[in-house]
Amino acid sequence: MRITILVPSLASNGIARPWILAQLLARHYEVETLGFLRPGERVFPWFADYPWGEVPAATMREGMRAMEERITGDVVLAYCVSMMSFGVGLSARRRRGLPLILDMPEWQVHDHWKHPTRVRRALMIVRNLVGPGWEDAHSFKYRWILDHLTRFADERLVSCEFLQRRYGGVLLPQGPDTTVFDPARFDKRATRRRWGIPEDVTVLFFGGNPMPNKGIEETVAALNALDGSVAARLVIVGRDATHAYTRRMIEASNGKVIALGPQPFGRMPELLATADVVVLPTTRREPKSLGYVPCKMYEAMAMGIPVIASALSDAPQILAAAGYVVPPDDAPALEATIGHVLSHPEEGREMGRRARQRVIERYSWEVMDGILHRTVEDVAGAHPSRRGAARVRMRASAILGV
Repeated sequence: MRITILVPSLASNGIARPWILAQLLARHYEVETLGFLRPGERVFPWFADYPWGEVPAATMREGMRAMEERITGDVVLAYCVSMMSFGVGLSARRRRGLPLILDMPEWQVHDHWKHPTRVRRALMIVRNLVGPGWEDAHSFKYRWILDHLTRFADERLVSCEFLQRRYGGVLLPQGPDTTVFDPARFDKRATRRRWGIPEDVTVLFFGGNPMPNKGIEETVAALNALDGSVAARLVIVGRDATHAYTRRMIEASNGKVIALGPQPFGRMPELLATADVVVLPTTRREPKSLGYVPCKMYEAMAMGIPVIASALSDAPQILAAAGYVVPPDDAPALEATIGHVLSHPEEGREMGRRARQRVIERYSWEVMDGILHRTVEDVAGAHPSRRGAARVRMRASAILGV
């Protein structure tokens, strides 16, 4: 059997999840991955060595038409609620009877929930639907419309329990390859020397784009409060010192922040090996955060590192007895938790050991592989066109005597 994965854009780091899905599906099936590229765009460099099926097009309609024409799979897996993936998949399902699986990595139609009342949400939806932007395949208007069509997929894969409650479907967290994210592969001191990180300090690690709502200021405040009792540094991977907010944090910390800049995905295990604690807090409760679990949480856990995260989405269940959760809008609680973890290193190491074991048992590639394989087989076996094709093959085999 052949699987076609549809990706709405190959130019963003969002292709990490379809890249993982392609690796897992290739264990059992032939796989092709088709992704849209606008003029002047290139495949996101971290995954550029994968053989993506690039679909260049100047307009949404042209891209959708070209994407659908290139589908050769028996089953289509559409990544994200987007016209360039789910929209194409729905068309192929209607025109060609192809079974369709929709993969939902996060809550993509959260925009209007920022408004507190039903009336204001309705007004925002109306303004978007009657306004310009119909040529933008990723616009809110299309996402809102497609959100109401998710039930027409033969199955839905969802990354967290919030999405499962909202849409149904099969829970498929985005875990790591625990043979790659394995602390036994690295010598912490040697790795720190390689990256210019002091060997004799406690290292807190933040991966991503540092912003005011990511808890960076509170982390820096905790480091400053512990100055003199605990020697610690905050390593930021994602922005370097030329970034205005990062530079401000470096200055506020009196040099306790080390910014390593953007790094390829393949270096993340090595970079995480330098860390003692990973901080992934969100200091602002937002609708988007309800349906999103950062994959960096699973990667840190796989590396045996204790994680401090906000009590949003599935974090409390994922980190139960294997990490630390704090209220998303409680800066004092975040500072206190950081202080506690830094002051109790052996407890933190035990949390890290539990975290790695939990990922191996519940969120690893091996677990994902089993879930994904069963889902594809169930969808392919239940779909009328697939059953019909199977009957034709059986009859042909009987006639030919093979």
